Amino acid sequence: MSESKEKKPSLLYRAIHRSDFVFNSVSQAYDFRPHYWIMNLCFFLIILALFIYFGISTSFFSDSLNVNETRLSLIFKGIFDPDFSYMFGYGSFTWKTSTVYQSIQTFAIAFVGTAIASILSIPFGFLASRKIVGHWAIVTEIVLIAIRTMPEIILGYVMIQGFGFSSTAGVMVLSISSIGMIGKLYSEALDAIAQQPIEAISASGGNLLARIRLGIVPQITPNFLSVILYRLDLNLRTATLLGLVAGEDSGLGYWINNYSTQGRWPQFGAALWCTVVMILLTDWFSSRIRRKLI
Repeated sequence: MSESKEKKPSLLYRAIHRSDFVFNSVSQAYDFRPHYWIMNLCFFLIILALFIYFGISTSFFSDSLNVNETRLSLIFKGIFDPDFSYMFGYGSFTWKTSTVYQSIQTFAIAFVGTAIASILSIPFGFLASRKIVGHWAIVTEIVLIAIRTMPEIILGYVMIQGFGFSSTAGVMVLSISSIGMIGKLYSEALDAIAQQPIEAISASGGNLLARIRLGIVPQITPNFLSVILYRLDLNLRTATLLGLVAGEDSGLGYWINNYSTQGRWPQFGAALWCTVVMILLTDWFSSRIRRKLI
């Protein structure tokens, strides 16, 4: 008696495990469609459960009902009816106590901090590039990760102990914290460079300096400038927050905190509007320049 024929795999098995399987009809393909909705539903329920749990554990739901409507109305009134004498420095205010001047202070801190970090990050970028130093890049990568884990506000409290309540403390915070991000993006730009120009320079007798100046620098310059502009955009927001801890010479953040604590909402609104305009203008200019560099 002949051996029984090998059992053929089912239609469902062939539809799942064979990439060259062809369905006989549209209805057959619909019957064997993947049921992703089950996975999506489970994911949604997990997120919903986490939201409810964390909302209860942090008292979000109960505290959100205790709204001080009187204070909120005063805040919004101050925001939409700001003190223009404080904004532009006339009347009882001077130019050096105006929000426009304080905006320039904030931008200066962000600019200087970014400039210092962009220079100090160059060796970190080269040492963290696997294309340049190979597997030893992991050492510098760990250093850059350690720098990025330090929140700017905490680093600000540390710098205040050394430099006092001054703009220098803000510059130092931005310089140190920016190295972690800029150095990482520098290394990624170096890892993405093409080897052909470098090999061509080597084949024609070029030394190491010539390979760097003619083969590497022209490739990385647009990416490096784009990274610097992007970090400047971020540092401008951070510089405003650092003013909360770095003193009155550190720009708008200190005065936003000061006037909100005192309940002087028209002055708070003037400082807030200048902060928004300053960030929007910086973001617009940096975005335009970055698009031209790409």
